[in-house]
Formats: sequence, structure tokens, C-alpha cells
Amino acid sequence: MVDILNTPIGVIPAWLFAAIALALALLIVQRDPIWHAISVVSQVGVWIGGAMLFAAAIIVTAEVLLRKGAGALIGTSFLFSGSDEISGYLFAVGTSLSLAYVLVHRGHVRIDVLYLQFGPFARAVMDIVALVVMLVFVAALLERAVDVATTSYVEQIRSNTQLRIPLAWSQIPWACGIGLFFLAILVALIRSIAAALKGQWSAVNAISGVSTTEEEIEAELKGLDVGSRKPGAGA
Repeated sequence: MVDILNTPIGVIPAWLFAAIALALALLIVQRDPIWHAISVVSQVGVWIGGAMLFAAAIIVTAEVLLRKGAGALIGTSFLFSGSDEISGYLFAVGTSLSLAYVLVHRGHVRIDVLYLQFGPFARAVMDIVALVVMLVFVAALLERAVDVATTSYVEQIRSNTQLRIPLAWSQIPWACGIGLFFLAILVALIRSIAAALKGQWSAVNAISGVSTTEEEIEAELKGLDVGSRKPGAGA
């Protein structure tokens, strides 16, 4: 077991350990301002991601109408080559850019049948464990994403289609979205541990717990702008 741990430690240079330690110290000390910055950036990311998903839907719809609708009307069809490829890139990048926003607003799906039956302390522990597990998974995902994106950029790899699009164009923003998601998880974990050390179990739930039914209803009403309407106001 010791040899397994010593192998990667011996490969990593000392300056990298120092940089990681400095970054972690900065995240711990400035966790709240950094969390606020992540919230702002993730808001921009979800707008961009939503626009990309909408653009992907438009491209697919236009391709179907040209291929099927025009064929039924004038007896021939227009084939837009690459619509599935472009929409796939837009979907992948748009999804990755939206992940951090979902975490910040506690929108990820979790099975809470047993979770809600426990007390505040047990729920806080489960919230922290959930963040740790997700952090490990996303760290592995980020490492692979960065490797794929850098390889495509350095070797100038293009898609094996008629469009011959450089894969780095989509893989780099895709990896950046995953990187923002990883940073959001790490800061959320640090804030949760800090709150747990102070015995603030409700604060842990507010950072990384499952949204209650009342909170979900309030968020939906806020999104529909129902709460801001005055009683008796016209529709």
C-alpha cells in the first residue's frame, strides 16, 4: 500500500505540491468570496449553455424540416450535412457549462427517501460524503477531459466527417465547463466542512443538501415571477 502511494508522489514535482497547497489555502481562507464568484460565473455559464442547447434544437429542427418537409412539398429534400455533429458539440459544451450552476442551486437529483428521515447531523454527514464522492468522480473526469482537449489541440485532430471540424474547438470549452464544476464542488466541500466544524448543520444543508419541497415551490414561483405580483393585480 505504501509503495502504491509513493509512486505517484515521487513523480509529482515539489513545486506542484507547493502550488496545490497554496491554492487550497487560498480556497479555505477566501471560500465565501470565491463561492460568490463561482455563482456569478456559473450564472453566465448556464445562459451560454441554454443558448447552445436552443441553437442545437433549432439546427436539428431546421434539418428535419428541410429533409422531410421540403421533400413532401416539392418532391425533393435538402440535406444539411453535419447537423447531428454540430448539435452534438453544442449539447456537450452547453451541458458542461451548466453543471456548476446546478450545483450552486442544489438542483442535482438525489434519492432522499431515507435522507429526510435522519436528523440534521446525519444529513450533514451524508451531504459531505456525497460531495467527496462526486469530487473524486469529477476529478477523474476532468483529468481525462483536459488530456483529450490538449491532445486534440496539439495534434490538430479534426472530426472524421465531411466538415473536418477541429475537435479542440468544442473540447476546450467542454473541459473548461467540467473544470468550473470541479472548482464549485471543491469550494462547496470546504464551506460545508467549515460549517460542520462549527456545528452549523443547517448551514451544511443550505450549501450542499437536498432542496426541500417548500424551497422547490418557492424557486418555481420566483421563476414565474408569481411572488412579486401584488394581490388583486390583473393578469
